[in-house]
Amino acid sequence: MSILSAITSLDILFSSVLSLFINLVYAAFTTVLALGILWGLDRYLFKKIDFIEEIQNGNLAAAVFAGFFLLSICLILSFTMR
Repeated sequence: MSILSAITSLDILFSSVLSLFINLVYAAFTTVLALGILWGLDRYLFKKIDFIEEIQNGNLAAAVFAGFFLLSICLILSFTMR
């Protein structure tokens, strides 16, 4: 194995690990931002409905709404941040 191929292999490994790290940070940031938006909407827009309490009481419609909302916010954020 020549030195050039060893350097190339290390370069590919480093760029793969760096890309993985960047994607993990991006995913964590998007999730935190989406949860913050859901919390803000729950607190200020839907003042009479407490989604967390409704989900804990077994309201399936509230759980589906919150899950769909989180998914849509994550998709919107992923398209706008790239």
